[in-house]
Amino acid sequence: MPEDKQDDHSSNQPQSRPHLQVRIRSEPDNQSTSHHIAGGADGEPNSSSTSESLPKEKTADANVPMENDSSAPQKSDKKPEAPSIKLPTSLQWIPANWTWSKWKPVLRSALAAWVAVVIFAIPTTENLLGQASFLIIIASFLSPPSDPLIAVLEREIMILLFVGLGWAWSCLGLKLADLARSVNIPNAPITNIISGQYIEAGPTVIMAVFIFLGSIFFLYIKARLGPGPFLFACVFGCICIDISLSTSALFPYPYYKVGQLIMLPLTFHSAIALILSVLLFPSSISALFTMRLQAVLSPLATAIKKHREHLQCDITSPEFSAASIIATVDKAEGALPMLAAAARLLKLDIIYSRFAPTDYGEIHALARRLTVRANGMNVYYTLIDPTRERFPITPAPSTPATPTMRSPTHSRPPSPERERSPGHEEKEDGHSPSDGGLRKRLGGHHHRTASRPHHLSGTHSHHRHHSHPHQPYKHSNTHHSHHNLLHSSLLHLAMSRTPKAEPAVGVFESHRYLNLEATHLSHPDSERYTARATELLSGSCQELLKTCGSALQGSCDWLGCVRDHRLNFWVSKEEKEKWRMQKIEKYEGLHSELSAALDEFTDKKRLSVLDPYRVMFTPSDDPTADYDVPPHRYLFQCYVYQFHLIRFAILLQSLLGEIIRLEKEREKPRLWLPSFGLSKLAFWAVWEPSEVLERDDDENPEMIPGIDPALMADLGQAVRRDPDALPPRNTLESVMNWLHRAVKGIGGGNALFAIKAGALTIILTLPSFIKSSAAFAYKNKFVWAVFMGQLTLARFRGDTTFGLVARICSTFIGGIIGTVMWYISTGSGQGNPFGLAAVCFVCFPFFFFVRLYWPVPPMTNLIIFVTSALVFGYSYEDTHLVVPSSPGWGIDVAWRRFVLVTVGVIAAGIFSFLPPSTTIRSYQRTTLATTSAELGSIYCSVVSFANTRREEDTTLIVQKLLAIRSKLKRSIVLKTNAIYEFSLRGRWPAKRYQRILELQLQISFLLSHLMSVVEQLEPAWAHAFLRRTRMLDADFQGDVLAVISLISSSLRTGNPLPQVTPCPLLDRFMVRHHGLNVIHEESADDFGLPKTLTLETLESLQYLTFCVGVSTAFSIVTRLDQLMVAVKELVGEQYHIDGVGLPLHYRRPPGVEMRSPTISLVM
Repeated sequence: MPEDKQDDHSSNQPQSRPHLQVRIRSEPDNQSTSHHIAGGADGEPNSSSTSESLPKEKTADANVPMENDSSAPQKSDKKPEAPSIKLPTSLQWIPANWTWSKWKPVLRSALAAWVAVVIFAIPTTENLLGQASFLIIIASFLSPPSDPLIAVLEREIMILLFVGLGWAWSCLGLKLADLARSVNIPNAPITNIISGQYIEAGPTVIMAVFIFLGSIFFLYIKARLGPGPFLFACVFGCICIDISLSTSALFPYPYYKVGQLIMLPLTFHSAIALILSVLLFPSSISALFTMRLQAVLSPLATAIKKHREHLQCDITSPEFSAASIIATVDKAEGALPMLAAAARLLKLDIIYSRFAPTDYGEIHALARRLTVRANGMNVYYTLIDPTRERFPITPAPSTPATPTMRSPTHSRPPSPERERSPGHEEKEDGHSPSDGGLRKRLGGHHHRTASRPHHLSGTHSHHRHHSHPHQPYKHSNTHHSHHNLLHSSLLHLAMSRTPKAEPAVGVFESHRYLNLEATHLSHPDSERYTARATELLSGSCQELLKTCGSALQGSCDWLGCVRDHRLNFWVSKEEKEKWRMQKIEKYEGLHSELSAALDEFTDKKRLSVLDPYRVMFTPSDDPTADYDVPPHRYLFQCYVYQFHLIRFAILLQSLLGEIIRLEKEREKPRLWLPSFGLSKLAFWAVWEPSEVLERDDDENPEMIPGIDPALMADLGQAVRRDPDALPPRNTLESVMNWLHRAVKGIGGGNALFAIKAGALTIILTLPSFIKSSAAFAYKNKFVWAVFMGQLTLARFRGDTTFGLVARICSTFIGGIIGTVMWYISTGSGQGNPFGLAAVCFVCFPFFFFVRLYWPVPPMTNLIIFVTSALVFGYSYEDTHLVVPSSPGWGIDVAWRRFVLVTVGVIAAGIFSFLPPSTTIRSYQRTTLATTSAELGSIYCSVVSFANTRREEDTTLIVQKLLAIRSKLKRSIVLKTNAIYEFSLRGRWPAKRYQRILELQLQISFLLSHLMSVVEQLEPAWAHAFLRRTRMLDADFQGDVLAVISLISSSLRTGNPLPQVTPCPLLDRFMVRHHGLNVIHEESADDFGLPKTLTLETLESLQYLTFCVGVSTAFSIVTRLDQLMVAVKELVGEQYHIDGVGLPLHYRRPPGVEMRSPTISLVM
């Protein structure tokens, strides 16, 4: 393999480095960290995949559902025949979205905004809407009717409801303020009112309190619920309160109608949006759902096609890479959160079609599971990747040497590719020492006598401590010191590369792992064995892969035509029935073809990978014959691919079966109405997925959208207790207990942020409340600064600073655009309604194309167009309406807007530094703590499912794992603003956080794979699997859950971890060794399974599944060990005990202080 060549090459180079290339982790490697011990050190197939690796930058259309991903540009080595204009990367989103299906919502939104401009420009309706009539245009950009009717209806109802609530709250404040007013003049002149001469201290204080409390309410909901249908409703609610109460402070009487100025334009906007959602290119939630479902299935079809090509390639070639397959599967999984957001409203959909909106529920569940299985198939390429990162140690004798301190000595760098020695190999991966002993180091042959062809377990205790009679590698005397030299090299490298202020962590785990790794060997024939195994695997899988690709493409085609012919009333029933029967025949044919290919693969073709191993079970008359039998790891690698391919094909069978069932049952189209009351709209929860989930910058780190908080409890039946009080004994104690929790909740992050934002609102409103500055503030529209600062302030300082920069830049650009539009429409005059309508008619389609598809932070996008609309809207209003005070028109409005926005956002930026101040850095830790705890809960659920088999748990576990992965991937996007959090204490350890996040993603995928394994194990095999992996061993599971709890608690609090922990768990996981056998020889209970491996057992599907399950459990344990060390690297260690875990004669050289980043236990 390339490693061997590199090794030989490096051995001829001048000895300029220590003899051990110990990796001190400085940055994570997305692709290489997916497998190390599980796939490299011991040959265990690892069920994690580099599809967990996250792209460094978002694709341009990451948040736009693709109709057919197969049409996306594919990477090709062919050179174009003719030169073509290639857009820069920053503009690739334009051609990606330049399709008719993407232009439909653009045109609908543009027409809605243009109708709003026309209504705004008509004098009668302009007078009706009042002084804030321009809000009808602004609302058209903030809440365009680009979504299906039900989604638009939900959003508009929430907007009007929250604005009405804000208006009612303002009226209550005005009434109470009027009671405190000493002078009440109902007919006061407007010129005296706007001069501020009627402002009184008492009423103003009451109004300030109402602004404070109202702002807290809406901003708390915005922070608590985050992205979703409440987002813009909270924005407009704040605007209503700010404008109503700050303006009413000038009046010597309660001006209740001030809220009407905000409500009327928004009501007109909602009516326009709903009408056009029905009349112009109407869209349904079902249509959106099927389009996004195609965005999931289409990349999977492309990935299957690439699998066929890659399996036929030369995998030993340096140019070989599976990155394109991994990226394609990542694209499919990236579309799942948006698919879930569309599924949330399926039950409310109204559609005339053959298929009910709820008919897609089963297909949705199958699509989620297909992506996980596709991820599992990618594992094979990471296992055979010769460049994957491994724990670099030098092979040592089979008897572990005692570590002692030596001076660093230059020696041959170790081979990255290695195998365990026979004695240790059976301990870690459950394979016989005979399997390892059957390999010769030089000849690569297997020596077998006919006397024991079927008993492969050997004598475990003997092989653990002594060399096997067929030891494949003879160590020289120098090899006996390699383990000792390893420790000195670690120390030497640590001293040379680590900052002096950061002591080493994870030394305890490192030494324990080094003892486990001491007997690992490389294999000289890795390239040949891998190429041979891939050749056999390709031959066995090609036909099934081809059939799976056809089934996926057929499913995508079906989704694209589920609404065809529903309105073709001129077509006869007989013709429609003929079309329907042709569809049924087509998909029954695909189903039969897939079933036949799967049966043939399961019964015959998959067994071809066993050909190199059959000689072990064939009696031979020649006891001296040598056979070239590959190590077991290559068989296990094929097992992993075959298992996930079988599961993938079975899921496709179910998908085609569901399509056939729907085609047969749904014969005629009909009108489908909501399956439950529209009141359900009001019960949207923070944990439910949302349309803007991927792009919004406000999210609760302690919530995982997609998981019901009631289900976020470890161990299911386990509950939290109050350490300071016993359970309530009566009603009084229950009420006081509830009040205590409510008051305690005020100290939470969201509540503190809302209180802080309310205080900022009051500060910015002071110029409108002070008599000497009220007239100036009213004339120059200082309320713009109020709600801009109010909405710029975010929970996290980095988001606030980013908002400051982005809003200033966006306001400047938007001001220029609005000014240009105004002067083009009016020339040197003071506003021309026809010119304004004409300019907007031309500009709005392009504006909304950018508004909907430009892949930038949403508020950056919004502020540009909101500012443009405000500039030409205010300019037209001030030239056509008689208003008490006017900021002017054209450039006068633009520069005032820019100055006031700058004032507001700078105030928010300064205020973000005042306590309580939270940062994205703390958000990242809290998020990782939350996901760590939830991964522990899911781990317990999977083990419980394997033991008790409650079918209702399956869908819930899959949904929770998907939600966790989506949360982790969103945190990558959210942490980009961490660079705006200036700190003089030092740099933020972003790479360490990235490493923890990657490990959690890997664990989530492994849990998905483990869930699939235990679903397929029969009860006897499942209990044997639980016994083999110690998953029902209370002692071992206590250690596992203690590690998860320690990790979560340490991340949440930032407290250091104990230096001595239950890690490495791998040591206890491998405490009992079985060899290739399913049941341990000394076990009294065999669950009715054979204790000795036979060829029949080796060929059985249950044994294949069992082995993949053991490998997956092994990988989960190693990832938990890595996660513990990664967290230690972040938070540090405490509770030092000198010499613990090390030999008694180990002594640290005088004057030497170990200082190192964590020695990465990358498996």
